[in-house]
Order: sequence, then structure tokens, then C-alpha cells
Amino acid sequence: MDRRAFLTGVSAAAGTALLGPRRAHAQGDPRRFSKPVIDAHIHWYPPTFAALLEKEGNANGATVTRTADGLLNVKVPGGQEYLPAGSRFRPDMTDVARILKAADARGADISVLTQTNPHIVWAPPAFGLRLAQAINDDTAALHRKYPTRVLGAITLPMQDPTLALQELERGAKLPGMRAVNITENVKGKNLHEKEFWPIWGRCEALGLPVFLHNVFPISERLIEEEFSMMNVLGNPFEATIAAMSLVLGGVMDAFPRLEVLMPHAGGFFPFAIPRLEYAIGNGNFKHLKHPANDYLRRFHYDLILHSPTLTRTLIDIVGVDRVVSGTDYPQGMAIKDPIAYVNEIPGITRREAEMILCENPARLLRL
Repeated sequence: MDRRAFLTGVSAAAGTALLGPRRAHAQGDPRRFSKPVIDAHIHWYPPTFAALLEKEGNANGATVTRTADGLLNVKVPGGQEYLPAGSRFRPDMTDVARILKAADARGADISVLTQTNPHIVWAPPAFGLRLAQAINDDTAALHRKYPTRVLGAITLPMQDPTLALQELERGAKLPGMRAVNITENVKGKNLHEKEFWPIWGRCEALGLPVFLHNVFPISERLIEEEFSMMNVLGNPFEATIAAMSLVLGGVMDAFPRLEVLMPHAGGFFPFAIPRLEYAIGNGNFKHLKHPANDYLRRFHYDLILHSPTLTRTLIDIVGVDRVVSGTDYPQGMAIKDPIAYVNEIPGITRREAEMILCENPARLLRL
């Protein structure tokens, strides 16, 4: 499918007439593709979510203030923050015009909006549900306004699986919601816990991929008085634990059609598979239904490795069809130029680049 036909299809799904493609295809130009470039991992703070936090966050356990320059600042209980003061609602995560302009600069035609710290899993369940509804409604509204530019991932109050299922059913009916955004741990619980299985089953039945995200990563021994290793190590550590818990906890066997996108390229998980295989050979994990290598391709992996050479290794391990363009914009570890990054992967072909930047995320999102 070419880029114009693709965008026309998105328009039909949204029920909104579209203009033509924003960028003309230039044959052979390494920055131009005939299909839309998709960034499957970016973040924003929706306005209704921010307003609800400012109005009622303090009464629900958060500390919500304004910085000297007027930015909303939210510190929540239940985990180690990346910054001691909490999460600042910066303009590059709240100003839609700025978010879209930055997407243009990265060459991203379509952005999938997800949540980051402070997220909602810290909140009392009823308030968490209201926060999730605010996020999902605002994201769907933004998709209605920019149907060819913005898609969303449904945020769930996973601290109460019953409410999470309720919001999943509602959110799946909202326009533009093409995935489900779930944190890599839920208040310290790993994702294989049986209380979460109905959610995995429903995501599988709805055909919605799960986009995992680190919130409050494991922080033991990562924070020193002089420095913090939270961002450089905490994020990939958390991804590693999440993927391995889904495998060893039986989730990937129980839900064979469940699709999962791992942030930070899955952390160490792809490189830990030989260790898992060795352990299985020693008689461990007899409950697993498949060889260790089979689980590599049960996941998709974004670009956040910060080394095109290592990304080449990841492609060789998991297959090019499992690597998905995702930048973590605008966070501190974001890939600033995904097209340039992909084009710098050693030995990358134009076909492989188009798969990573365009086709793989489109297939994952069922566009």
C-alpha cells in the first residue's frame, strides 16, 4: 500500500476527510518514504488530566504545585522519581502545536501518544479511573482533530483490575485508540500476576497491542548522593524484568496472539535468551511450552538502544520485522532523529529501513 492510500485508509477509519500526503516521495532519498513514518513511543500530558491533577491531586495523595515559571509539578507516592521534585508538565509535553512541530522535525507522520511519569497507577482506584478517562478522552479528541497525525494508547487504572477492564472496554470504542499503555510494574507487582490475566485476555481478544512503559523503575542501589543511574540503567532493567516475567509467568503461553511492544529495545531481555535456554536445558522452567528462542519474537522492540551497531545486533537476534520505530520523545533518553538513526544501522537496506519506520508499526497498530 502506498503512502497516499494508507492515509486515505486512516481517514476512512476516522470518518474524517483528509488532505493529501504532507511530504512528497523522493525515490532514493534516505529521508523519504512512500508510506507514513510512525513514531510509536512518544508522551504527552493531556489538558483535562493536568487540570484534574491540579484540582484534586493533593486530596488523593499527590503533591501538586506550580514551579516559579508557572509549570505544573506533580510528585506522587509509591515509587522513586527520576527527579526528586517530581514530574514537570513541560510545554514539549503539553503544547500540541509544539508536539506536532517536533514530530515534523523528526520526520514522523504519525505519533502514538502514551503516558509516562507520574502516570496513574499510584492513585486511589476511583481517582485513577477518572484520571484514565481524562487521558483517554483527550487523546481521542486530539485524534479527531488530527486524524492523520495522532493515534492513542488506552491508559488503564491497573491498580484495580476490575476498573481497568471497565476502562479498556470503554476506551476501545474511542476513535484513534490503537493500543493499550500499561506500566512495566503495577505498584511493585510484576505483570505475570494472575490478577492481570483477564486484562491480557481482553487485549488479545480486542486485537489491541500492549505498549509497555517504565514508571518508577527498580531503583535499589541506583541512586547515590552524587549521581543517579535511574535513567541510564533503571529503564532497561525494568523492561528486562517485565518481558521475562511475562514469559516465565506463563502469560505469553496463555495468550498466544497477544502483541507486546517493549520500550528501550527490551533492555537485556533479547540478550538473556541464551541464559534462559541454558536454564531450560538444566531442567528449569519445565512449564514453558516453547523453546527459549521462540519467545524473542513474541515481542516487538523500539529503537531506544542509542547504538545503531547494537540495533543491528538486535535485528539479527529478533528479526527486522520485530523492530518498531519509537523514540520516547521528549524524554531525556529520546532518539532525536529516528530516520537518521535507522539509516545509520550497519548494513541496513532501504527495504529494512521502511519496515522499521513505516510497515512494522503500522502492522502492529493494525492500520
